Amino acid sequence: MVFWIALFVVIFGFGPWAFLRLMHLTPSSAVFARLVAFTVMAAAASLWLRFLAPVPWGVNVWATWTGMILIWTAWIAVLALAALALRQADQGPAMRRWTGVIGAMGTTVPWFGLASARLMSS
Repeated sequence: MVFWIALFVVIFGFGPWAFLRLMHLTPSSAVFARLVAFTVMAAAASLWLRFLAPVPWGVNVWATWTGMILIWTAWIAVLALAALALRQADQGPAMRRWTGVIGAMGTTVPWFGLASARLMSS
């Protein structure tokens, strides 16, 4: 039970915090390139852990959690990339507010997948 509470706190605390920190960046092609590069590297590393690692995902708990964290951080980077692109297109205060709110809520989506999987397996 403590594990699930800690996971809840991390997902609902760190995810929105990391996203909102990324929203302080000024939208530019250099920022977009760095976010895309991070997303590709995190996804590639997770795929390597899943399919090519000597001790694959599912066999080693550390490889599994590391892969899941990499996917989640890539998800946060994709949300930030989309929000920054929208903010670059419309620089009004309403766009800043709504992209921040919706993006921060979007970082918690993986929690619902984990909770649903746990519910179905029990």
